[in-house]
Amino acid sequence: MKIKRIILTTCAVAGMSVATLAGAQGDERVLSFSDLDVDSDLRISATEARADAVVGAQFVERDTNQDGYLDAQEFALIDRSDKDYQ
Repeated sequence: MKIKRIILTTCAVAGMSVATLAGAQGDERVLSFSDLDVDSDLRISATEARADAVVGAQFVERDTNQDGYLDAQEFALIDRSDKDYQ
């Protein structure tokens, strides 16, 4: 489990979205961690998250430490397969 978390975190920071790794398909472009992190502070604010409907909808739930930002580990928990968020 720890290795999976490290891989997901590394991929998120490297700009690869979890959905892309899982082979997500669709007409909409899936925004990666680095796409959303416009100010390059290695965290995604609620304002930045709103650029992606799925990330914006899950922001509060995935902000597990409740600091008002998603770090790479929290971003890796975004569930793009859940139809409730799309």
